[in-house]
Amino acid sequence: MISKKLRKQIIDTEKQIQVEGEKNLDIVMCASIIALYRYYGWRTKRLSRLLEIHQEVWNEVAEDNSKSVLKLLDEECGIELTNHEGVSYRDVIFLNSDIDDGRQLTGYQWLYMRQNQLKWIETQITGCVALAMHRKEGWGFERVKQLLLYIQDIKEEYDYDRRRLLDGCYRETGYDWEGKTLEEDQATT
Repeated sequence: MISKKLRKQIIDTEKQIQVEGEKNLDIVMCASIIALYRYYGWRTKRLSRLLEIHQEVWNEVAEDNSKSVLKLLDEECGIELTNHEGVSYRDVIFLNSDIDDGRQLTGYQWLYMRQNQLKWIETQITGCVALAMHRKEGWGFERVKQLLLYIQDIKEEYDYDRRRLLDGCYRETGYDWEGKTLEEDQATT
């Protein structure tokens, strides 16, 4: 039985993860769309494919639940990502070990793990884009690495500003990460 205080902390943390997840998904996907548009010539149909394969890989990793996206990216592509603090996923137990090893976490262990995941949301979403390009598009180490550098540059170009990235993505590519295109927009006006 967990205390009311711990239950509230867990609920608050889960809400914060949801909010941060949505924000970082917008940031990463818009930066990815811009990168693929600018540097690889992807247009609407292929950009839509990015959204599909990203979700497919995210679901594959969640279903298996034995390794993090970051560990799989490292194992499959040889790419080790760090978070904004420069910390490697290898230094964080829940990101570098077999996740589903049968142990039951206490309430406090769960809270600690989830609070630490906040620092890794953006990195895991970015890693999932890279892993999706590798698994579903057949991209190798060099190409995935270059895409990650482009994505990082674009996130920095927009100062990680969610609103600016959403607007910039739509303005530059005619496509937002949710799939609305300029053509569709003009047809409805």
